[in-house]
Parts: sequence; C-alpha cells; structure tokens
Amino acid sequence: MQCDRRVGQSNFMIPPATYVVFVMLSCTIFLTIYDRIIVPQLRKITGKEAGITILQRIGCGIFLTIAVSILSAHIEQKRRHLALTQPTVGFQPHRGPISSMSGLWLIPQLTLNGIAEAFTSVALVEFYYKEFPENMKSIGGSFYCLGMAGGNYFYGFLIAMVHRTTQQAASGDWLPENLNRGRLDYFYYLLAALSVVNAAVFVACSNWYKLQRDPR
Repeated sequence: MQCDRRVGQSNFMIPPATYVVFVMLSCTIFLTIYDRIIVPQLRKITGKEAGITILQRIGCGIFLTIAVSILSAHIEQKRRHLALTQPTVGFQPHRGPISSMSGLWLIPQLTLNGIAEAFTSVALVEFYYKEFPENMKSIGGSFYCLGMAGGNYFYGFLIAMVHRTTQQAASGDWLPENLNRGRLDYFYYLLAALSVVNAAVFVACSNWYKLQRDPR
C-alpha cells in the first residue's frame, strides 16, 4: 500500500492487512441495520415477508460492486496523482515513494464493499438452501464455496493476463510493484466493465428464472 497509513499525527501505522476489517465491520453493521430497520420498511411497501426477493438482493450486491470498482478507481487516481506531484511521506523498498494521501480514504470503498458482500453472500446462501431439492440441501452451501473458489481463480487469471498484456503496451504494466508507475485505476475500470457484463447476464437470467420457494 503506497499511501500514508498513519492515524492522524501519531506514529501509529495501520498494518495493510488490517484494512480488511473495515469490510467485515461494515458488513456486520449493515446486516443489523438491514434486518431491524430496512426490512420492516420494505415489508410495508412490497407486502413480502423478506421485504424484497432473494434475486433482488443478489442484484443489489452485484450493482454495488460496480460502484465499488468505480470509486476505487477514482481514489487510486487521486493517490497516484499526489504521489507524482506532491511531496511524499516515505519510500518503500522495491515499491517506490509513498503517497501523502491518507490510507483512511480507502475506508469508503471498503465500506461499500462490505455492504455489497452483505447483500450478495447472505442472499446466495439463502438461495441455495431454499431452491435446492430437499434431498440436496446439504450440498447447497458447497456450491457457494465453489463459486467463491472459481471467482478467486478467475481473478488470479485476470491479473496474470493484465500483466502479460500491458507489459508489452506503450503505457507499461498496469500492475507493477511500484504502483506509482502503473495504472491500477485502469484495472479497477476493467473490473467495473466486467461487473456491468455480469450484472447484465444476471438480470437476463433472473428474469427467466422463477423462484420456487420465494415467489416474486
């Protein structure tokens, strides 16, 4: 992370791996708010016990991932601009100068990511449990884990392909060790474009699919 990880004016620095806590916290807090406040209001509007259907919750999560990618790209553009044009706050071996942008600017995108996770993951688990036949419910959760594993493999493949493709481009590698020389923001925009395709496919499939246990 080539940004200022200090908290305020103190010398305490947030470890890079700790930032994932903001995803977990936002997911946990939002689930409570959603269950206690949002669902009762949606129930009055839609007349459905769950407020909105499983497919609608999954769709909300997918569309939020588009917003997360776009927001991440804008924040990365700001971080990179400050690193290249303003005095830096340090130097990381093999990675280059550290941008003066506070690492706390990453919290909005991590929070939004946690909310997207709250919508998508919970709804997917519920979908597999409710839609699978009675004699196959025990393996429903396995499909969720299988999807997560497949997504991680695809993400690794995508990074490798971006490395291989952009290294030969005039603009250089998008994802080098020194992010100030790369274009991580372009990679985020690529993720946003892929998320748009994913959302379009999901909308098409959800219009075709009829829920068995939670009618729309």
